[in-house]
Amino acid sequence: MVRWGDDADDSSTEGESPITSTATGDKTGSGGLTIPPTHTSRVDAKGIKIVTSYRAHPTNSDQLLKTITKIKVTTHKVRESRDVERRRSWAKFGQAALDEDTTNVTITSNDDVYIEDPNADTD
Repeated sequence: MVRWGDDADDSSTEGESPITSTATGDKTGSGGLTIPPTHTSRVDAKGIKIVTSYRAHPTNSDQLLKTITKIKVTTHKVRESRDVERRRSWAKFGQAALDEDTTNVTITSNDDVYIEDPNADTD
């Protein structure tokens, strides 16, 4: 069985040589090599995004290691009822109305909650 990551890579970045210019964001390795910045491609028709990154070789300072990571991007559409959409437009009240930070008005508990089964056999 062939998986999506086993397909032949037709990326144009595969045969390119490392960039040796000193553009902003570039890092210089210990051997004097210029390490190019990480490149992220757009999501293609199959839903795959390719991230190409470079780093210095740990033992040979004259070489760069190129890492190509393929990421499968999926989109899940969530259906929402009209009532939920209407409630989202309501004005905030209570402590949520007073807070300036509106990114998260839900308070989560970090405590462990243990629930005992009342029908469990006790020995």
